[in-house]
Amino acid sequence: MSSIEDTIAAIATPHGRGGIAVIRVSGSKALDVAKELTGTTPEPRKAYFKQFKLNNDVIDEGVLLYFKAPNSYTGEEVIEFQGHGGNVAPQRVLKAVLSIDGVRQAEPGEFTRRAFLNNKMDLTAAEAVEDLISAGSEGAAKAALASLEGAFAKNVNELSERITNFRVRLEACLDFPEEHEDFFESGKTGLELVDIEKLARHTLEVANQGVKLNEGARIVLSGSPNAGKSSLLNALAGADKAIVTNIPGTTRDVLTAQIEVEGVPVIITDTAGIRDTPSDEIEAIGIQKAIDELKKADLVLFMIDGSEKADDALETFNKIKEFETNENRIMVVVSKSDKGLCDEIKNLLSQEPLSRLKQIKTSTKTEDGLNELKQELTSALGIIPTEGVFIARRRHVSSLEVAYDFIKRAKDILDTGDLVLCAQEIREAQDHLGTITGAVTSDDILGKIFSTFCIGK
Repeated sequence: MSSIEDTIAAIATPHGRGGIAVIRVSGSKALDVAKELTGTTPEPRKAYFKQFKLNNDVIDEGVLLYFKAPNSYTGEEVIEFQGHGGNVAPQRVLKAVLSIDGVRQAEPGEFTRRAFLNNKMDLTAAEAVEDLISAGSEGAAKAALASLEGAFAKNVNELSERITNFRVRLEACLDFPEEHEDFFESGKTGLELVDIEKLARHTLEVANQGVKLNEGARIVLSGSPNAGKSSLLNALAGADKAIVTNIPGTTRDVLTAQIEVEGVPVIITDTAGIRDTPSDEIEAIGIQKAIDELKKADLVLFMIDGSEKADDALETFNKIKEFETNENRIMVVVSKSDKGLCDEIKNLLSQEPLSRLKQIKTSTKTEDGLNELKQELTSALGIIPTEGVFIARRRHVSSLEVAYDFIKRAKDILDTGDLVLCAQEIREAQDHLGTITGAVTSDDILGKIFSTFCIGK
């Protein structure tokens, strides 16, 4: 079984052709590996040009580096062999390293996991390493770097520290009743909880934005068949991603395209037109996939062909409302505006329920309304400037939401004067905050997080 005490090794650079490849070794036997392959016991942070040998056979040559514990990425003894790139040479060096007794192949993310376990970084920074590597936009990369440098942890730790101070004073009220009047009846307790709630809400809002930067905001194009969804997808993507015809039901599967809106990656999904009577089994499967996408959407663009009657538009809209009940996350996009609006569509748009929704008229043929649509997407998705935003994951938001709910409950309970139950709720909030940074964690959580990393990280 693998152990934290093992010495681990892996190729830390991408496979394939390249100038150099880095083979990283971390653990108590790292110096033994350097001695075995180069005949040298290196000094810390000094570069050596050496041949890499095993049993006197030259495997490769390159630079040898030594990072002495605890001043290394993992906090352990670390050796790096920087040899030639390619598919064969790095594998030859790694195979030689792994042939040494007591050294094994690193698991995915194990170097970063050891950095976390050795207190070189908290869990938000460790996750930000992977997020920085996989960043899909400039904004996402900046936000990931902010988390790596501690911006997310700073917010969470500030919130946790405020809760700790509050708990200390609240427990003092319970243990020393003579202090009760000073902190509770003076109203200071309620004021402090209000400030804590505001800070928790702000942290949650920024974390939600961080998730959008990390995963991409999800927009789903939905509506009746032949409403112009595929044409709009192509126009926003700047490429012919979807087949466009005048035949209703052309789109049978979900199609996606990724664009950037104000530096935020946005995943736009074109779905099959929703109707109760699909033409065949394949279209029926496409409609079910469209419904699945609706359930995950941050924003739904309900599309209507403005140039002709749409007898099934309200029926389709009501079908969408079954899966997206929040009308604030639905926007009406009227397509083919270059042909003008027919009277039936004008009446439809002027009456409830569509009159309550934001409406944008567009034409992919003349490009009218597309810039306005992008501006509205920025507003509707809640996209804020990426400055000051840190990267976040769904698990972070989930923990923050639970913690925020406990804080709100503690605030409500405080109004009843039950300090014992208030203290319990606020403690639960702090425990959930601890799961974000790793102050409260488990092996299961760590295993799931680091399993997504590349092996050399």
